[in-house]
Amino acid sequence: MGKTTQEPADVLDPAQRADLATKRILRRLLATIEANVEGARQNRDSEFLHDLRVATRRTRSALSQIKGVFPESRGADFKARFAWLQQVTGPVRDLDVYLLDFPNMRQQLPAALQPDLEPLYQLLLAQHAEAQQQLAMELGSPRFKQLLEDWRAFLDAPIAASAAAGTRTDAGADAGADADAGASVEPSATPPVGLGAVDADSSVANAKQAAREIAGVANAKQDSSAAASAEATPTAATLPIKQVADRRIRKLLKRVRAEGRAINEDSPPEDLHELRKSCKKLRYLMEFFQSLYEKERIREQIKQTKRLLDNLGRFQDTAVQARHLRETAECEGGEGRLPPATLLAMGALIGQLLEDQARARDGFSEVFAGFDSAENAARFAALFDARDIAQCRPRRQQARKR
Repeated sequence: MGKTTQEPADVLDPAQRADLATKRILRRLLATIEANVEGARQNRDSEFLHDLRVATRRTRSALSQIKGVFPESRGADFKARFAWLQQVTGPVRDLDVYLLDFPNMRQQLPAALQPDLEPLYQLLLAQHAEAQQQLAMELGSPRFKQLLEDWRAFLDAPIAASAAAGTRTDAGADAGADADAGASVEPSATPPVGLGAVDADSSVANAKQAAREIAGVANAKQDSSAAASAEATPTAATLPIKQVADRRIRKLLKRVRAEGRAINEDSPPEDLHELRKSCKKLRYLMEFFQSLYEKERIREQIKQTKRLLDNLGRFQDTAVQARHLRETAECEGGEGRLPPATLLAMGALIGQLLEDQARARDGFSEVFAGFDSAENAARFAALFDARDIAQCRPRRQQARKR
């Protein structure tokens, strides 16, 4: 099996600089990518590629949603390069999903039609073998290797000299002043009230990491420092990570609620897809930063978001499967590579998928109403200091007419 992406979340110090804390999160995601490359290349198990793609998607989400902690040009460059990685790994993963779900899809048909799907199964296997060869080439390419090397170098590099200077934040002095003076850095005796407990070892580790990164600037050559600080220090880089987390999660939560409330019975599927993307970003942010909050309360809000994502995912996945089957039937049927009986069975299967999609669509209003309830809004508000969310009354959802 692949290396799991459900690793223990980083235990972050709420007062740590946002850029250093974000690098810590991204290093763990890079480790997950690296741990799964060979398994994905050799197709040992579909979970290797799945976990690699999840870590890639989370990396892109962190770069997009934890704003203002890295120089904009560097962030844009890596976002584009990780988007390429997501793209080239997509075809094999899509076929993995079809093949893993194929027994279940076959069972949805009457027993008399089930054997007629065997030619389709063999076609999918052939397509998968071809796509896997291409994937192995991409994951062994100089382009991919350079991406990992550049990304590791960026994450391990000392912070820019301009960022090291004057790093006192709203939460008090950063470790940088003591580090530059060669003094030891001590963690706070107690974590802020209301936050999840941050153990002393973690605080010491965070402080030492900050000291090493900031002190590295003083030891770097002047020309290297000048190049590293060519761009101005990002606006949120020196803020406490808890402040940045609260702000970004509040913004994503408002977006999810607004997009969900705008959906009605006449909304196109694209609107639900956009809502799903926003929900994923919200979930990832809460998971990145869950150690900053009370454990049981943050886990409950993550669970509420996953419930909404499950409904949206079912709607989207069945639509994609139905479209793929229709396109395959048109292409392969026209070329005579699939017999008429298989095309008929595929048509019946498309009908089943569309019915399943319709059931997911009908259930959206009820699922979103639970997410958008006053009780859930109050829980979000208490966690993320979002009083405006608690005061905003949910829009009454109407059941979709069939």
